[in-house]
Amino acid sequence: MKNMFSKGAHPSEFGHRQTTMLMLGLFLLVSQCLFAQSRIIKGTVYDEHKDALIGASVILKGTSQGTITDIDGNFSVEASDKNTVLIVSYIGYDAQEINVGSQTFVKVQLKPSSLALEEVVVVGYGSQKKSELTAAISSVKSSDFVRGNVRDAGQLLKGKIAGLSIVNSTGDPTENSSILLRGTNSLQGNNSPLVLIDGIPGDLRTVAPEDIAQIDVLKDGSSAAIYGTRATNGVILVTTRKANSDFSIDYNGYVGTEEFVKTERVLTGDEFRSLIQDGTISATDFGGNTDWLEAITRTPVNHGHNLSVKGGSEKTNYLLNVNYKKNQGIFKKSDNEALIVRLAVNHSMLNDKLRLNVSVNSNTQNYTTTGDGSSFNRGVYSAALVTNPTLPIYKQDVNKDVLSSMPEYDGPWAQPSALVAIANPLSTIETANGRHHRQRTRLNGNVTFQPIESLKFNALLSWDRYYETRGYRETFDNFNTTVAHSRDGFASRGTCETTDQLFEFTAQYSEVFGIHNISVLGGYGYQKNIWEDYWMRNWNFPTDQFGWDNIALGRGDSDIAGAAIPINSNKTSGNLISFFGRINYILAGKYLATISVRHEADSKFVGSDQVWGTFPAVSLAWRINEEDFMKNIKWINSLKLRAGYGVTGIAPSNPYLATYRLGYTSNNDTFYYNGQWVNKLTPQSNPNPEFTWEKKKEFNVGLDFSILKDRISGSVDAYYRKTVDLLYNYPVPVPPNVYGTTLANVGTISNKGLEILLNGVVFNKKDFGWNTTLTYSTNKNKLDKLNNSKYQLANDYFYVGDAQAPMSGVPTHRVKVGEPIGQIWGWKVLDITEDGKWIYEDQNGNAVESKDVKIEDRKVIGNGLPKHYLGWNNDFRYKNFDLSVTMRGAFGFQNINFTRLHYENYRDQAMNNLKAGYEKVFGKAVLTDSKQFNSYYVEDGDYWKIDNIVLGYNFKKDFIKGIKGMRLYFSVQNALTITGYKGLDPEVGGSLLTPGTDDRNKYPTTRSYTFGVNLNF
Repeated sequence: MKNMFSKGAHPSEFGHRQTTMLMLGLFLLVSQCLFAQSRIIKGTVYDEHKDALIGASVILKGTSQGTITDIDGNFSVEASDKNTVLIVSYIGYDAQEINVGSQTFVKVQLKPSSLALEEVVVVGYGSQKKSELTAAISSVKSSDFVRGNVRDAGQLLKGKIAGLSIVNSTGDPTENSSILLRGTNSLQGNNSPLVLIDGIPGDLRTVAPEDIAQIDVLKDGSSAAIYGTRATNGVILVTTRKANSDFSIDYNGYVGTEEFVKTERVLTGDEFRSLIQDGTISATDFGGNTDWLEAITRTPVNHGHNLSVKGGSEKTNYLLNVNYKKNQGIFKKSDNEALIVRLAVNHSMLNDKLRLNVSVNSNTQNYTTTGDGSSFNRGVYSAALVTNPTLPIYKQDVNKDVLSSMPEYDGPWAQPSALVAIANPLSTIETANGRHHRQRTRLNGNVTFQPIESLKFNALLSWDRYYETRGYRETFDNFNTTVAHSRDGFASRGTCETTDQLFEFTAQYSEVFGIHNISVLGGYGYQKNIWEDYWMRNWNFPTDQFGWDNIALGRGDSDIAGAAIPINSNKTSGNLISFFGRINYILAGKYLATISVRHEADSKFVGSDQVWGTFPAVSLAWRINEEDFMKNIKWINSLKLRAGYGVTGIAPSNPYLATYRLGYTSNNDTFYYNGQWVNKLTPQSNPNPEFTWEKKKEFNVGLDFSILKDRISGSVDAYYRKTVDLLYNYPVPVPPNVYGTTLANVGTISNKGLEILLNGVVFNKKDFGWNTTLTYSTNKNKLDKLNNSKYQLANDYFYVGDAQAPMSGVPTHRVKVGEPIGQIWGWKVLDITEDGKWIYEDQNGNAVESKDVKIEDRKVIGNGLPKHYLGWNNDFRYKNFDLSVTMRGAFGFQNINFTRLHYENYRDQAMNNLKAGYEKVFGKAVLTDSKQFNSYYVEDGDYWKIDNIVLGYNFKKDFIKGIKGMRLYFSVQNALTITGYKGLDPEVGGSLLTPGTDDRNKYPTTRSYTFGVNLNF
């Protein structure tokens, strides 16, 4: 104690210094604590290639605090103490926990997740890891969809899946994509795949494209057989976006316009007038100079908006998606307005053993119509090509010296005098008006009960109602109604309603026993459908002010005895009952097998002994890369061989075709009895107890591979499918039959083909990335059988198609045993005479003039189905920019150019305004022959399209406060077509048996330009 008081030190002075030291120490301690609570930890997150990961999540363990990495993979986060642990995660990579300790800067390298590499693919009534698939199934995620302003879900897949052909042969905003998978499978049924939205039947417009998370396509028989009679043409499984507990708001919007891809070369008014003056053509000069195509078109404005809100808790969460689109067509009074709203709510209970999902989907569509029962009157387009270009739009502008040459007509529109069937195109649009309203409401619920991990029960219930109303009218100024049909106005009205009810129950047991992995699925399904339709027409109204809203005012043809206005109503119903099951088995992780069967009955087969059908399937796979002899081959990441066989069916479109039916004739086919007109009761069909399903039997073998650390991957599939018991109407004797034809199962069609998919990661660096995908497919079909001993046609072939007036009745295609579907049939042109007459090749190979040619001289002059399809998709990334380019082509097919056939004929001057009609054929002579369907109008349709180009820019996070992510983009659809085809677009439509038909009455395809924004809040 003594030493504590040194000489000269007063006790009070010591106390002051001691206090100061204590305060200083306390200050330092507090400062250190405060510093520890607010210290900043920085770092960088890399991938396996040591490239920065953008948007990786960095979270303080045990808290909700965190951030995401920037464009350079860097992050900065506040840490609370030295025991801080960071959880770093990124989609497709294993999450890591980092003990920071005293570090202020950390480097984190994430490794690809083995689970992420196991891509999940949706299959029938469930899902599987891609590595465990034994069948030919293709999957496309939303990140790989075609971007921009797409019309429906089909356009999302263009060029993405080998063997899947998606055609948009029209610019009509109300039309859907046409889809064909692996060739033609029927002579009378349709070739469209079954579309299931979250397991429920629908179509490509049931949900908004922006609301789709994934699309899977079941391509072969072994994968599709579990859907039985609905799956012969393949199955498209659409999975919508799901709700979760993370709250987010996403907005996608765009605005755009369109233009024609190409227009025909038509004569101007001055050019037409010059031909009149030099005597080349005999026509009236009305004194005007009208571009009729310009008169009926506009610069359209299209816009769309999609708002998605999701959130909730781990137990209960929701997703609300609202999609609104308004598209103007390039033609006046052509449009489409759609509103799609979907609300999905999920709830789990009993420790997640019981999960409930309820979804409501409302789809409303409205569009203007200028045709009775259709959207846009496509005859207006062909009228614009042939209407005299010297004719002004309005009668008041017609040269008074020739006004008398016009037909008598009280309306204000100038009308051509040559043909009353061809009216002023703009007047046809403006004096016709209709409205089409469609409403689809879908309610569905899903209940999943999983009492133990290996056992799961699921019940799906759905109620779907489609309701349509339509009204159409033509005013007193409509030239076709007033002059051509001598009527005072015209109106029609119609409704259509369809109700679908679906119930499906499945039970699935999955377990692993050592090296054995087994999954067993069993289920029951019931589907009921009710369809009803009503329509009527009327004309000769006292006023045209009410249109279809007071259709009873019309008198019809009341002045004609026995005449009645057309009125019709129908109602049908049916159901489908099914039992199905599937077994998946994996041995030692490398030998895989799948067996499935579906047994179902369809009410359409009432009267047949074949109401029930059974559709089995089996597929096997061998994961070769899992074998010991492959372990040292490091450059092969995966290699799997697949083989499968499956049977699917096709049900007829109409019910009661197997039973004896009677029907009443129309009011125009009656007889007079006992003082009144009586409708006849006549046979409608013969009974056919052997009536059964069309069945497709398909064998598929495939190889899946991935090499060079997954930088190159792909698949190869070869298939052979045979559709047997094809339905066709055969002539039968009366008696003993009561009706002249019987619909019977006789024919056989075969298809065989090859499909190749190749994916490549060309570059994957920090600032630059390039992914590319190539698809190739080829298909060859043949009609193998058409007759048997009981049912026979007069020949082993039949004709289809029509060359149209004035060649009505002249077929365009022939379907013959031993030949492929789609054969174009007509005279083969060899040359032209000096006076403009055709020279043909006869059946003996000799040259004959058109006046001497015979029907027997017709031959195959083309085929409308492409032999080869090729697609090439590229995605580029440079810093914040992204660029997507989609290209595709079709090769080895021909198109019938109906526009040239009808409007390139100098002899038919009233319907010939194409410049080519006045040009020499083969450089020799101007055509002077009559209209004849021949090979001159059948052209090679091969094309290569730059289908879609999208350039986007991604802004950094918080570029605008409150916005987590922002992307601007500009897209061009149908950007460029490389082809030798003379028509507007080589990608044309055609019916089931008449492919390659490029109709003259059309809505030409368009090129669209779109500017859009994606926002995430």
